[in-house]
This record gives sequence, C-alpha cells and structure tokens, in this order.
Amino acid sequence: MRKIVIIAAAGIGSRLGAGMPKCLVQVNGHAVFEYQLKALSWADEIRMVVGYKADEVIDRVSAIDPNVIFVRNEQFATTNLRQSYCLGAQGISEKAIFLDGDTIISKTASNLLLSASRGGADFIAVTPIQTASPIYAGVEKGMVQWFSYDRSSPYELANAAFLSPMKLEYENTLFYLQLEKYLPTKALAIDCLEVDTPEDLHHVEQTAVAQRIEYDFWRE
Repeated sequence: MRKIVIIAAAGIGSRLGAGMPKCLVQVNGHAVFEYQLKALSWADEIRMVVGYKADEVIDRVSAIDPNVIFVRNEQFATTNLRQSYCLGAQGISEKAIFLDGDTIISKTASNLLLSASRGGADFIAVTPIQTASPIYAGVEKGMVQWFSYDRSSPYELANAAFLSPMKLEYENTLFYLQLEKYLPTKALAIDCLEVDTPEDLHHVEQTAVAQRIEYDFWRE
C-alpha cells in the first residue's frame, strides 16, 4: 500500500494576518511546510493543494522537494479545508493521510502516523488542548466519539486523519462535520503545533524551542 499524504495549503490565512499562506510562515528559521516535508519524508507521494499565492508556494516547496505534486484550488477564496482535501484526493483510490497546511507535527507524531497508517484502519488525530478556540474531541476507549465547540475534553481535533477519499464529499462545511459521519473512529493522540493565529504562532515558536528534540529536524 502506497503511503500518500494530502496537505491542504490553499487558504488565505486571514486569522493569522501574515499576508502569505500559513505554510510559508517562518517558525524559528524554517517555513511550516519545511517541517512537514521533513516529518513526512517516509511518504511515497505528497500532494499539496495550493490556492492563495500558489506560484510562490509551488516555487518554494519545489526547491526543497521537486517530487511534491501540486493541485490548484482556483476557488480558494470561497472554499474550505474539506473542499481542498477533495480536490487533492481526486484520482486516488487508496486511503491517505489528510493534513492541514498550518500544522507542524513532532518526530514522534510522524512515527505514529506512519505506524498507524500501515495498520490500515481509519483514524482521526487528536492532540492535547493547545489552541484558543479548539474543536474538542471526545475520546473514550481509544475512539473519537464526538466533536464539540462547547463540550470540554482534554483533546482537540488535530486536523489530520487517515481515511479513504471516497468518504469525502465536496461541500462547503467544516472538515470535522465530514468526520462526524463516521464516528466512532480510532483516535490517534499526537503532539503537534498549529499556526492559526498570532497567539498560536508565538506559542508554536516557544514550544518548538522548548521541545527542540521533537521539532528541530535539522539537528539530526
């Protein structure tokens, strides 16, 4: 089974306000996408869905890894993460890992994603609460049972999942609403960092330094 990763990096990143796609934002000297490519070096195929400033993203990513396949979301201003995933998954029959372009995963998380995907069963990645407005994920007996903005949980959705593209529908609604249709689903608890707001970016930079052994892929 091929190891396929689809990264959604088409959005404007309005909440961060950096004037660039979040995948290009620098975290301690490296762009978010550089962390992702390092962490996912085991993948047989990486597809990146691009939209806002697509040519710049393509040029910079290709300079690091010329094997990345790019899928353009021409309607990036009016579509969402879920729709970008659908575009990126076109033509794929195997299960794939779907990952948000603003997420940095740790070395340990990378190994967990690889190991879990080899098992073949669908999973949804969750992470200990870290963002200001989390989508809480209720985990019981190793399974994600529910999502909520109001019902508290130690975990939040990490915007990463392993599933068949056939389970995705091209609708302008949030990704977790698609995942909700297939609950309960195996939970995979990982350490990751999300660059969504200026506050998130500050937290990410501090955490990446404090946990350098997990996030500094350039010191190996």
